[in-house]
Amino acid sequence: MAWSSRYDWKFVARASVVIALVFAALVSSWIGIEAERRGKEAVSEASVLARRAFDVAVRAHALEALHDRLLAVQARDAAAVMAAAERERHASGLAALRLELDQIGGLPLAARERALLQGALQALEGHDRLAAVMRDDPDRGAASAGTGPGALPFKDSAASASHVAPRLLELANEISTRVGRAAAETSEAGERAQTLLIIFGSVSLLLALYLAHWLGEALAKAGQLMLQLAEMARVDGLTGLPNRRLWDEELVKGLDRARRTGRPCSIGLIDLDQFKRYNDTHGHQAGDRLLRDTAQSLAQRMRAGDLIARYGGEEFAVLLHGCDADNALKFFERLHGAMPLGQTFSAGVSHTEGREPGGDVLKRADEALYRAKAEGRDRTMAFRASEPAA
Repeated sequence: MAWSSRYDWKFVARASVVIALVFAALVSSWIGIEAERRGKEAVSEASVLARRAFDVAVRAHALEALHDRLLAVQARDAAAVMAAAERERHASGLAALRLELDQIGGLPLAARERALLQGALQALEGHDRLAAVMRDDPDRGAASAGTGPGALPFKDSAASASHVAPRLLELANEISTRVGRAAAETSEAGERAQTLLIIFGSVSLLLALYLAHWLGEALAKAGQLMLQLAEMARVDGLTGLPNRRLWDEELVKGLDRARRTGRPCSIGLIDLDQFKRYNDTHGHQAGDRLLRDTAQSLAQRMRAGDLIARYGGEEFAVLLHGCDADNALKFFERLHGAMPLGQTFSAGVSHTEGREPGGDVLKRADEALYRAKAEGRDRTMAFRASEPAA
C-alpha cells in the first residue's frame, strides 16, 4: 500500500506539471493569437483611415486649385456667370471637405493625429471666410483679389486655406506610420505566440515522454511485484516447492493429459515417519531444515515434467506423468534411498487413466499410505483395487 501511495503521488505530481505546461502553452498561444487578431484589425482600420486621409488630402488640393481659379475669374468679372458657377463649385467642395473631416474626427485617432486634424480644420476656416466674401459681396471679392489694401483680408483667407492640404497629407502620413507600427507589432505578437507555443509544447512533450517512461517503469515494477506475489501464492515458503494451491491446479491438468493421451499417470502421497518425534527431540528449527533438505533431495530426482509439492505439514504429493502403478513403485523405491539424515517415509500410490475426479485418486493414494504406515512404515504401497468404470 505504501509503495502504491508513493507512486500515485509521484504520478499525480508529474501529470500535474505536464497538464500545467500544456495549459500554459494553450493560454500563451491564445494570447498571442488574440493579440495578432487585434493587431490585424488595427492595421485594417488604420489602413482604411490612412487611405481616407489621403483621399481627403487630394480633395483639399483640388479645392485649392479651384480656389486659385476662382480668384482669377473673380478678379476679371465678379458678376460673370462663370464666376458664379465657380463659387458654387467652391462652396460644394468646401461642404464635402468639411463633412469628410468631421467624419474622420469621429474615428479613433492618436493624439498627434487629432492635433493635425484640428490644424486642418482651422486652416479650412480660410476657405470658409473666402466663400463668405465671395457669396456676400462679389464686387469686394473681386477687388480683394487685386493688389490694393482691400486685398489683404482676402489674401489672409487664401493663405490660411492653403494649409489644409499639407495638414491632411501630414495626417495621412502619420496614420500610415501607425499602420506600419501596428503591422510590426502584429508580426512580433504572432512570432512570440509561435515561440511560446514551441517552447511550452516541446517542454510538455519531453515531460510527457518522461512521464510515459516513468509510468512504464512503474507499471513494470508493479507487474514484477504482482508476479512475485502470484509466485508466493503458489510456492511453499519453507521448502520452495509448489504449494497445495498449485498442486490442485496441476493435478487437474495431469488428469486431463492422461485422458487425452491414453497414458496413465500415478499420484503418490509421502509422509515423513515419526516427524513429530524428530521435532520434539531436535527442535522445530531442525525440523524445518529436515523438511527443506527432504524437499530438495526429492525434487532433484523428479523426472522432467513430473511434479512434487508440499501437501501440508510433513506430507508431500507427487505426480508422475505416463507412469503406471508398478513403475511408480520402482520410482518411489529409489526415493527411499535419497532421504537425508537417515530419515524414512511412508507413501501410498494410485494410478489413473484420467477418467475420474482428482479427489478420488487422492483418496485411493491416501488409503495406500495408511496401509503403508499400518504395516510398519518406511515403505511404499500401491492401491490395488480396480478403478471405477468410465
